Amino acid sequence: MEVKKQQLLVLLFSMFIFTLGFGIIIPVMPYYSKNLGATAFDLGLLMASYSLMQFLFAPSWGKLSDRIGRKPVLALGLLGFGVSFVIFGVSDSLWMLLAARIFGGMMSAGIYPSSLAIIADVTGPKDRGKAMGWMGAASGLGMIFGPAISGVISVWGLSAPFFAAGGLAILTMAISYAILPESGKKMSSENMNKKISLVSPLKTAVGIFFILTLTISLVMACFQGTIAYFSMDRFNLSDDVSYIPLMNGPDQGVNVSGPAVMAIICTVMGIFGVICQGFLVNKAIDRLGEEKTVMIGFIISTISLVMTVTTFGLISLLAYSSLFSIGSGLVMPCLNSIISGRTDQNRQGAIMGVLGSYNSLGRIIGPPVGGFIYDINMILPYILSAVISAMGAAAVVRSIKKDGREKTTIQPEIRI
Repeated sequence: MEVKKQQLLVLLFSMFIFTLGFGIIIPVMPYYSKNLGATAFDLGLLMASYSLMQFLFAPSWGKLSDRIGRKPVLALGLLGFGVSFVIFGVSDSLWMLLAARIFGGMMSAGIYPSSLAIIADVTGPKDRGKAMGWMGAASGLGMIFGPAISGVISVWGLSAPFFAAGGLAILTMAISYAILPESGKKMSSENMNKKISLVSPLKTAVGIFFILTLTISLVMACFQGTIAYFSMDRFNLSDDVSYIPLMNGPDQGVNVSGPAVMAIICTVMGIFGVICQGFLVNKAIDRLGEEKTVMIGFIISTISLVMTVTTFGLISLLAYSSLFSIGSGLVMPCLNSIISGRTDQNRQGAIMGVLGSYNSLGRIIGPPVGGFIYDINMILPYILSAVISAMGAAAVVRSIKKDGREKTTIQPEIRI
């Protein structure tokens, strides 16, 4: 097997184990935090602080990976991520939980840009979009199996999943550092002084794709942050078992609890996300190209968001949620590939770091905005997200039709 294929396989396996650990803590974090006195606002603060730290530190980690190499940055990120979970598991106060989340966000901010930079290093333009999709699929598999494993090991206590997640992250660090060869060419100190700020890419021909990354991230975060409340309010669900119609009518239904419905939604969305990013993205890129695939993904997302507000049955909710997972699954890996393919090879880490910040910014804005307008009317987050997604599709159409559009690299000397 070629060295580059080995690098890619090790990275995909590492991302699977990493996201498996992340998925393990999702079902228990609200309950663990609540037992220490956290309110809903406190839980939101814990979640937002993590994304905020990623937004602030991803560019610095990406730039560092250009200087010292991808592998050390990936290893440091995974190690810090694992340690943060251990701290979370031994915490006995809210301030310790917040400190653990802040530290975890700071350290894990290095994982995203270094991973994308490695893919950019070891793949050519033709295969880059496919590799980005495979990484998304590997991550999706971890998010499918993680919550299920959490339900098994949480019988040993609510802190057990955090120790398991920490151990998996540290194991991933050891595997990747021991097996993964260095992929990037280290940049000289002179070139390192040439800065790229968060707004620098917006001045280039690929600036629209950074905006589109923020767009799809915001739409996804808004959907994910409100779908639990939507299902509870639409079907009158609670922690106890209650009746929910299967179709848009009361004739046929099942008795199920609210948490079980959410587990089903997350699992089904995860499965379709893996299928999309592991297989459909490859076919779409080969037939349509990356930009048209992004356009199709935004259109599918828009349709699914509009249809979600019309559902009054579990099956239709699962269908539209899965459709949304497919749409967003087509968009994200293609945007990563487009930006990477038009970036100076020696600045992949720095640019992927900036891209990670745009991704994090969407996750910071989406949940609170979605929650605020949900309190006004439960369908507003989905209507607003559909409008934003449609604007994303229109922006891609304009980019495709624009005569003589440039596919230039993002120049390191751009300064603000």
